[in-house]
Amino acid sequence: MTTWLPTDVFSICAEYPAPILSCSPAAYMYLSLVIRLFGGVNYSVNYPTRNPYSSVQYTHSSSINKNPLSSSLSEYYPGPYVNQAYSQLNYNSYPYDTHFDRSFNYNPFQTFDSIGGESKVEIKKEKTKGRDGGKSRRKRNSKEYDFIIVGAGSAGCVLANRLSEVKKWRVLLLEAGPEEPDVTMVPSLATILRQSSIDWRYETQPEPLTCRSYRGGSCPWTRGKTMGGSSAINYLVYMRGNKYDYDNWANLGNPGWSYSELLPYFRKSENNRDVESYDNYLHGVGGPITVERFPYLDINTAKLVAAFQEKGLPLIDLTSENNLGTNIGLSTSRDGRRMSINVAYIKPIRDVRPNIDIIVNAFATTLIIDPQTKMVLGVTYIKDGVTYNVFAKKEVIVSAGTINSPKLLMLSGIGPKEHLYSLNIPVISDLAVGQNLQDHTTTDGLIIALSNKTSTLVSNEKVLNELQNYHQQQPKKDGPLATTNTLNAIAFIKTKYAAVNAPDIQFHFDGRNVEDFYADPQTYLETSIWPLAFYNGLSARPLLLTPKSRGVILLNQTDPIFGPPLIYPRFFTVKEDLDALIEGLRFAVSLEETETFKSIGAHFVRVPIKNCENHIWGSYNYFACLLIEYTSTIYHPVGTCKMGPAWDKDAVVDSRLRVYGVKRLRVIDASIMPEIVRGNTNIPTVTIAERASDMIKEEYLTKQFTV
Repeated sequence: MTTWLPTDVFSICAEYPAPILSCSPAAYMYLSLVIRLFGGVNYSVNYPTRNPYSSVQYTHSSSINKNPLSSSLSEYYPGPYVNQAYSQLNYNSYPYDTHFDRSFNYNPFQTFDSIGGESKVEIKKEKTKGRDGGKSRRKRNSKEYDFIIVGAGSAGCVLANRLSEVKKWRVLLLEAGPEEPDVTMVPSLATILRQSSIDWRYETQPEPLTCRSYRGGSCPWTRGKTMGGSSAINYLVYMRGNKYDYDNWANLGNPGWSYSELLPYFRKSENNRDVESYDNYLHGVGGPITVERFPYLDINTAKLVAAFQEKGLPLIDLTSENNLGTNIGLSTSRDGRRMSINVAYIKPIRDVRPNIDIIVNAFATTLIIDPQTKMVLGVTYIKDGVTYNVFAKKEVIVSAGTINSPKLLMLSGIGPKEHLYSLNIPVISDLAVGQNLQDHTTTDGLIIALSNKTSTLVSNEKVLNELQNYHQQQPKKDGPLATTNTLNAIAFIKTKYAAVNAPDIQFHFDGRNVEDFYADPQTYLETSIWPLAFYNGLSARPLLLTPKSRGVILLNQTDPIFGPPLIYPRFFTVKEDLDALIEGLRFAVSLEETETFKSIGAHFVRVPIKNCENHIWGSYNYFACLLIEYTSTIYHPVGTCKMGPAWDKDAVVDSRLRVYGVKRLRVIDASIMPEIVRGNTNIPTVTIAERASDMIKEEYLTKQFTV
C-alpha cells in the first residue's frame, strides 16, 4: 500500500487559531481514522505547509470604490484593458516584486561524441549537487527505449498505453510522484488530497487583481503528483467542452483538431454505463474509462438542477455539441470508486506488456539535447538521490502538465530567450513557452445557507461510521462517500458577453460549513479536509469559460530546477472577464427566486465577507470585491505550450504537437490547448493524447506518410 501524507492542518491551526471544526479534536480523530483505513502517514510529521520558494508577502489594501452605483473599476485598473499575452514580453513590467535573491548558473547540455550517426553522452565522474547536499551520483540507465514519456498524468498514461500496443516499441514512463495511494479511490475524500504529499502544492505569485485576501496574496494551484496526475485528485467530473472549442482550434491553423475529427477519440476512451446515454451517438462503450453517475444522490444536487430548470435551462446531455442547459453530471468512476486515468489505462496493462517500463519518484531535470543538431536524445532524471541519463531512439514526449511541461522545456533551453538568458541557460529554441496561460476563474465567497430540510451535516461519530462503512463495502461502494455530491449539479449559461452561441459560464457548487466559513474564510479553506458529503451550505461558483486574460509561467530564479515555477495567472487583466463573472454571480443569486429554493428554505448569506465590508452586498462592486479578494479556480490550467501554425508567434508546437526548432520532441498534454475548452479539462486532455498516439503511429508505421 502506497503511503501518503495529508496536509498539516494542525500546524495551520496553531499559527492561525480559528473556532472551526478542522481545528478541533474531532478533526484529529477523523484524520487518524482516514490514515489508518487508507494507508496515510501520521500527519504530525513536520513538513512545510507553505511553499518556501514563493512566500512573497503582499500588503493588502482594498481600494475598490464602495459606491454601489459605480459600473466600472477604472480607478482600480491601471488600463488599458488589453490582452497582455499578445504584447511584447517584458518581465520588468510586472507591478510586484518577484523577490529573486541570486543568480543561478546552469547548463543543461552534455558533451557529445558523434559516432556512426548516433550521439553518446560522456558521463562525468564528479558528483552533482542537489537537495542531498551534493551526494547524488550520475548513472546511465542501461536500457534504451523507442519512446520516453515524462509525466504519468492523464496524457502520459494514455500515451504509455497506446504506444506500448506496438509490441516492437519499448516505452518508458517517468513519474515524479509515487504510486497512486488507496485514499484517492474515495470520491468524497477529494478535499483531503489538496495540499497533501501527492499534490505539487504550487501557489500563484502575488498580483494586484487576484487572491488579495489570501495569506501572502497567493492562491493554491493544486496539481497531482502521483500516478494518474491530477486525475487522481480531481473531483471526477466527466466533461468534454463544446463543439465550437475544437472547431476553433482547427480554424486557428491546426488541421486534425476539429470536433468531428476528435469525436471518435472521445468515444474511444469511454465506457459509458449511464442508461440515459445508451444509443447516443455521442457516447462510447468498451473504452478504458468507465463513465457513470454516482450510485448515491443527495437531495441538494437534484434541487439545484430543478432550480436551473425553473430559470429556463433545458435538461440536456452535458456532453452535447452545444451544451447550454443543466443536468446531474457524469463522473469518471466505477461502482462508487474513482477511476483515475492511471486506473483506466495503466493498471490493466502494467504487468502484462513486457515492452513498457514505469519508474515512479523519478524527477526529470532536463532534456538531453545535442546543441549542434538540436536533436533530443533523452532525459536526465533524479531518483533516490541518484542522477540518471536515459535515451530514446525515436522521441521524447513531455507530458508533465501545464505547469511542469514549460518548466522542463525552459530548463532545457527551449523558451523565451530573454528569460533563459537571465538564468544563463543556453538557448536552443526561442519560443513562447510558459505564455498563454489560461484557467477557469471563479470565487469562493458566494455562500448559500441551507435549512434543516436539506442540510447534510451529521455528528462527528456519524462521519467516522460512514468512513468505516465505505471501507468495508465490497465489491461495490455506496452511500454519501461514494459521490462528490453537489459538485455534480452542473449548468451552462450564456451571458451578454458571449461572442458566439455557446456558454461562457459554467456552474459548480461545493459544500460548505457556513458558520466555520464566516468565522475565518482563509483558515477554513486552507484546512478543508472533511468529506464533500457533509455540509449545511453551498459555495455557488460560476466559472468563466472563455477568459481573455492570459498569464505566464516563469522559472524560479532562486532555484530553477527544484524550486516551483513562478505562476502569474493575471486574472482580470482584461476587464471583460470580471464583468462576465459578475453576470454569472447575479444569475446564481437569482436562483433564490425559484420555488425550488423557497421550498427547501435555501437562501444566500447576505453578510458581507471579510475585506468586502465596505461594499453593499449584491452590488457590482461587492461582486468585484469577491472575485478579486477571494479569487479561485477549479484547477484547469492550460495553454503554456500552445499549438499553432508556424506563423503564430506564440506557438510552441505544431498541429502534430512537435516542438518548433527541435527534433524528436513533442509536448502532449493540456498545455498545448491554444484556447481553453468550455468545461472541465481532464477528458479533453485524454482525447488530446488519444489523437496524438494515432498521429505517432501513423508517422512511424505508415510508409507512405509524409508531412
